[in-house]
Amino acid sequence: DIAWRKDRFHELLAKTEVFEHFLQKKLPNVKRYGLEGSESIVVLLDQLIFEATQHGIVDIVAGLSHRGRMSILANLLEYPQDEMLRKLRGGSEFSDESPHSGDMLVDLAKPATLRYPGVESPVNVDVLWNACHLESGMPVGMGKSRTKDINIARAQNRRSHTIGDHVLSVSLHGDSSFAGQGIVAESLGMSGLAHFTNGGTVHVVINNQVGYTTPASHTRTTRYASDIAKFADIPIIHVNGDYPEELARAARTAVAYRQKFRKASTKSFGKCAVGNDGACDVVIDVWTFRKRGHNELDEPAFTQPAMYKRINSRKSIPVTYEDRLIASGELTKERAAAVRKQWL
Repeated sequence: DIAWRKDRFHELLAKTEVFEHFLQKKLPNVKRYGLEGSESIVVLLDQLIFEATQHGIVDIVAGLSHRGRMSILANLLEYPQDEMLRKLRGGSEFSDESPHSGDMLVDLAKPATLRYPGVESPVNVDVLWNACHLESGMPVGMGKSRTKDINIARAQNRRSHTIGDHVLSVSLHGDSSFAGQGIVAESLGMSGLAHFTNGGTVHVVINNQVGYTTPASHTRTTRYASDIAKFADIPIIHVNGDYPEELARAARTAVAYRQKFRKASTKSFGKCAVGNDGACDVVIDVWTFRKRGHNELDEPAFTQPAMYKRINSRKSIPVTYEDRLIASGELTKERAAAVRKQWL
């Protein structure tokens, strides 16, 4: 199990890095809000989906952020490469004969079906179309996952049903948008109410420690970007994005917590934990960094010279993880090179 996971972690990280480098080289003027410096987010999402399947969940409703959207769609959710490149080069997701112009690049979405070793049934991932209001997908994902879950239970004629038995909502956030946008607090405040709960959302904060060009010390009063969740008694897991295995443990802990306390606090078509018990949501605060600027046309060293001096002097997360596996004898240099070559 662990060996399979490490091999998968390495492949996902290598694919993501090769993809990002390719786009930076071939399409340097495209604002794609890349995942460089936070590539391990792909591993975390992958493990959240896998852990959900271990509890009988068959549907994931995913609200993605602008940051890393292209990498997640292409490298985890199997978005067709030709369609992705067409979109990145300014084309539409619709055919040339269509009268529709298409959506913005960073709002792109497409459903996916994933299979995992040892899991009998595939899992459906419903990626939400995102609006430019950065956190607008959060309440939409909560509502859609609740509706889908209830509809599945009704279709199966189940008399006893706990909200969230079949569907898990996963929501990605930037650190500054999670801390600063009021819709986050509004959604968290309603997450445990009987007629709004979806059984618990797993929130992933891509915490690259800078909001556009603003350091954390100038964007919020709280110590952590995730602290807003404390008012709803939502547990927060802080994890270092440099270590994929720790992200996998965070994913397992988050899903297990959601399943245990959701079931302990619900009745047939009832409510999640309400009042002093708190909600069933979980926040995973992933500490990473941002290799480039807010988008690929920005020069971050102008406003964050000390931070980017350190960032530019360190190895990437995929290379660091690859080196650790080679040093421990769990991966050969030939195998590492072959994995990267197949994605060039």
